[in-house]
Amino acid sequence: MAHRPRLPLALLAALVVSSARAEPQTFEVLASAHTNNRTSSLAFRIPAHQANVSAIAIRSGSLTVTLAGIEIEFADGTYQRATHQETIPPGATSKSIPVDPRRAISQVFVTKQPGLRPGETLIQLLGKTERTPGN
Repeated sequence: MAHRPRLPLALLAALVVSSARAEPQTFEVLASAHTNNRTSSLAFRIPAHQANVSAIAIRSGSLTVTLAGIEIEFADGTYQRATHQETIPPGATSKSIPVDPRRAISQVFVTKQPGLRPGETLIQLLGKTERTPGN
């Protein structure tokens, strides 16, 4: 049996260890709301322990949701507005909106186009968090 050099295996092991130290960013549910399909706006309060994220997104429930805009209220009273027009199919997630992770979010206001059909759905506000060693 031929002896294979161990260098490629050592490099692979080093990559695995380094990627385990800084896990990739993941979306977590920050808040959710059961809403009527005819509702045109929603407000999500963000718990303090989840207030610092690098991006947000909206996940639709059982109905298609058409976003018209998103407004982020930070804990210091300032706002970030995003003209975010997107139609999200049932069970899908919107494109992400970047947010400064150093600024704590207190609320997110979502404006959507009311649906033509009656019905209720669950809409979730997602936040992208970055896990660091010790968290």
